Amino acid sequence: MLGAGCARERSNPEQALPAKTEQARPIAQARPGVQANRISAGAWHSLLLGSDGTVWAWGDNTHGQLGSGTTLSRPIPVRVPGLSGVVAVAAGDHFSLALRSDGTVWAWGDNSAGQLGDNTTTDRSSPVQVPGLSDVTSLAAGDHFSLALRSDGTVWAWGDNGYGQLGDGSATSRPSPAPVPGLTEVVALAAGSFHAVAVRSDGMVWAWGDNSAGQLGDESVPFLASPGKVPSLSGVISVAAGDVHSLALGADGSVWAWGGNGDGQLGQSSTDAAFSPVKVPGLSNVTALTAGDVHSLALRSDGTVWAAGGNYSGQLGDGTTTRRLSFSPVSGLSGIVAVAAGRYHGLVLRSDGYLLSWGNDFQGQLGDGTAGAPSLSALQTFQPWIRGVLATGLYYSLALRSDGTVWAWGNNYYGQLGDGTTTQRVSPSQVPALSSVVALAAGSYHSLALRSDGTVWAWGNNYYYGQLGDGTTTPRLSPIQVPALTGVVAVAAGSTHSLALRSDGTVWAWGDNSSGQLGDGTTTHRPTPFQIPALTGVVALAAGGAHSLALRSDGTVWAWGHNAYGQLGDGTTTQHLTPSQVPALSGVMALAAGAYHSLVLRSDGTVWGWGYNAVGAVGDGTGTHRLAPVQVPALTGVVAVSAGGHHSMALRADGAVWAWGDNFYGQLGDGTTTRRLAPVQVPALTGVVALAAGAHHSMVLLSDGTLRAWGSNASGMLGRGHSDYESAPQLAVGLSQASSVSGGQGHSLALRSDGTVWAWGNNASGQLGDGTTTRRLAPVPVPGLTGVTALEAGAHHSLALRSDGSLWAWGDNQYGQFGDGTTTSSAVPVQVPTLAGVVTLAAGPYHTLALRSDGTVWAWGDNYYGQLGDGTTTSRRAPVQVSGLTGVVALAAARDHSLALLADGTVWAWGNGTQGQLGDGFYTYSRRTPLQVPGITGVVAIAAGQQHSLALRSNGTVWAWGNNFFGQIGDGTDTQRRTPVQVPGLSNVTALSAAALHSLALRSDGTLWAWGGNGSLNTPRLVLDGVTGMAATESHALAVGGPDGHVHAWGDNTHGQLGNLQAGYYPTPGEVLLP
Repeated sequence: MLGAGCARERSNPEQALPAKTEQARPIAQARPGVQANRISAGAWHSLLLGSDGTVWAWGDNTHGQLGSGTTLSRPIPVRVPGLSGVVAVAAGDHFSLALRSDGTVWAWGDNSAGQLGDNTTTDRSSPVQVPGLSDVTSLAAGDHFSLALRSDGTVWAWGDNGYGQLGDGSATSRPSPAPVPGLTEVVALAAGSFHAVAVRSDGMVWAWGDNSAGQLGDESVPFLASPGKVPSLSGVISVAAGDVHSLALGADGSVWAWGGNGDGQLGQSSTDAAFSPVKVPGLSNVTALTAGDVHSLALRSDGTVWAAGGNYSGQLGDGTTTRRLSFSPVSGLSGIVAVAAGRYHGLVLRSDGYLLSWGNDFQGQLGDGTAGAPSLSALQTFQPWIRGVLATGLYYSLALRSDGTVWAWGNNYYGQLGDGTTTQRVSPSQVPALSSVVALAAGSYHSLALRSDGTVWAWGNNYYYGQLGDGTTTPRLSPIQVPALTGVVAVAAGSTHSLALRSDGTVWAWGDNSSGQLGDGTTTHRPTPFQIPALTGVVALAAGGAHSLALRSDGTVWAWGHNAYGQLGDGTTTQHLTPSQVPALSGVMALAAGAYHSLVLRSDGTVWGWGYNAVGAVGDGTGTHRLAPVQVPALTGVVAVSAGGHHSMALRADGAVWAWGDNFYGQLGDGTTTRRLAPVQVPALTGVVALAAGAHHSMVLLSDGTLRAWGSNASGMLGRGHSDYESAPQLAVGLSQASSVSGGQGHSLALRSDGTVWAWGNNASGQLGDGTTTRRLAPVPVPGLTGVTALEAGAHHSLALRSDGSLWAWGDNQYGQFGDGTTTSSAVPVQVPTLAGVVTLAAGPYHTLALRSDGTVWAWGDNYYGQLGDGTTTSRRAPVQVSGLTGVVALAAARDHSLALLADGTVWAWGNGTQGQLGDGFYTYSRRTPLQVPGITGVVAIAAGQQHSLALRSNGTVWAWGNNFFGQIGDGTDTQRRTPVQVPGLSNVTALSAAALHSLALRSDGTLWAWGGNGSLNTPRLVLDGVTGMAATESHALAVGGPDGHVHAWGDNTHGQLGNLQAGYYPTPGEVLLP
């Protein structure tokens, strides 16, 4: 069991394996990066432990509690550098703790009371090891004190002791760990503001410290300087502690609470304090607890989160600021596996790796890229997709995904894409056999990857200089390990040289040394890594064309190598063969190096530059080379910088990007090719979380996990699937992972394998579900919709089925096709009420069908021709059961008629039959109840076009009936068919799809065949191979296939439904740029 909660998440040191947020309703934060694993919340900051052992932090950084080496606050998660192999984290008031797999403890942030345990009271902005402490298994952090549980069951404490919270019998603070006397066999800990709680192996609870509100479970004393047993409490497995209240979780899933209750945080339906433990009513099957200052969170076994107490910052996540005296569920949360409560905010971790947050966001502790107003509901903060790690080479690009895989595209002349070939790639392809990667770097034609085990891997060009570090000058088409190099925490790649930073703060270099860029005092090339002498305490690196930069822990910058344009910043143009300090520059927190210029980001959010400036790369408004650092004017609040060949980029805390310098290829993204001597904002680009500037192109990662790229595309390095230049940001191709597609009259939908829905095209009725009515020429995510298993698109509305059996709809609802009892359209998904247990669905243009797990069919929407099958022609705003139909396994819905496939292989039809589409041999105007289609059995799949129907039999043959004016029956004629006929020449079919005037069939060999309205084809023709799924719509078609789930589209693109930026008609399949 992991901790429990800690006020400021103190009660529950790391997440009470569910966590908390501070916004009155959970916000899912899309933070690219590693898979989230554990969480912890401090007073105004938050911590996340990645599955790869890295730590990420965001929020207030006044005391250095983010561990970034600075005191610059961050509203989005940033990695704590130099810290790996971590297995647990805990956030105190303004400090942080981390437990590594070797049992050592590391601390950083506020140290005014000695709570960092390093025997000083000096604040630390980078992690320092707590000396004399080993074999630790868990941690807890209070306001200004720390607790550690060792493997022998003893508890160690340090920091503030004004209330006896160190448990040593005194009120003397301690700047280094000391054991809590007389306390053994402890299995769980929690730390409140000024008190501590521990669980022993016998299930008994002990507490000490402040008792001003009865939080120790004993009203007889104001405080206890030594542990005292909490009476009347047994069978406990974990605890949590808030400001002045305590919580305990029983082995039976029950919750017990005691202490202060001024805001109802004990969940007792009152505000009366409890001086001994009382059982929380109505709360069972709880698996984890956590406590904020005046609120409490509980995680239940069903993945829901329940909250009680103060809510003035929305910390209960229920969409209000009303306090709750009893526990109630946090709205919109399911599948939660961990919780953490900060002072007034909450964090939760969902089973799909998403982190959600809510409540107070004054210091950006929710991690959504903003700071200020609280969020009353959950926000998504961290998305397990792309890590936020990008790298750009001379004519190629690299991206790191959250699963630790590397993707590459662009020029591959020297094998720098690492795919074993020298074939250029115009869309992302995975670098094979390379996993668990945490960082990337790209030189002119070589690539570096850092794995979580501290090893470095290299591939690409190696001629002459040995920049791959393997002791040879042989290029490598696939990654190879750089030998004898371990414990690495960062890498950098210059044009033809490489750098690595080890965890001990030393720097290692190899490759080209023509200008002294390896820093060894010579100009001798090195094909294997060696340590740069006299350079220690380094926390970050950057490599330019032929110069190198290092940032030391004291905030100073050191430079060496080529200096013809002053890029070393020492006021001269003399090259340096060994590192020398850049004078008059301090408080630096990040570095970037271009071909011949350098940039730094200072802790005050300002950017400084020097070196080559003929085209404005320094950004000071002149074209004059700068031999010493100058501030980039009018640019503040910056959180990241990147330097390209001769252009520069800066990311501000608000997610906006600014660029300056060379723009010959449109690499500034402002829609022009005009060079800029001072920063200009890249228009229409928000929510950016990471950036990378290449020699002639630029790339950014957005909070939704998508990539945008612009500039030179000569080798396809923008990942757009072509090689045309782009002077404004464009969505990169690939990394799509689509599993199914569907299309409406002018819009398209794609379901990704992670259960998210993406939409594009016409949006006049809100059918894209993104909260707007703005058409989208490229896919956008449907927000707040996860765990989706199936999609359907009507003419102007969309449907999604979630894994919990719930059905959601959005877009046009004029005929009641949502089934929500109204005819009110919606630009965001709304749940279809009173209909649960749905297993599949079908959407006609204006009506909807749903199959429930009991084999019954339900219908709603337009019913002019009886297509709802309820015996009437009355349109329905809510689901009604289709009469006399059971044992159904599949459905199909067309404009005015409906089909059902039964488990016995028979097909049933109802609705309009004026073109013979009901297959009963008649031209029936309106059939109001289902009728079996005669003469066809053994059917395994069905599809319905506007006025025709298709059936796939178990022998792989296709049968069709209805309107055939455009050849949509596929029998070689244009003769209408009132009963099923076989489509000749088509066998081994596995799936069907039908649209208004055309039909599609997918064969077992992955080939896709089409016939019908196309000008027209009355027999099947081959369209595409490698297909796994498809959808036919009124005027366009979609297909998904390949190992990466890429989507292809063709036909009408009037509304952008092909995901193509150019309107028109496309007679051949083109790839949809789905991120």
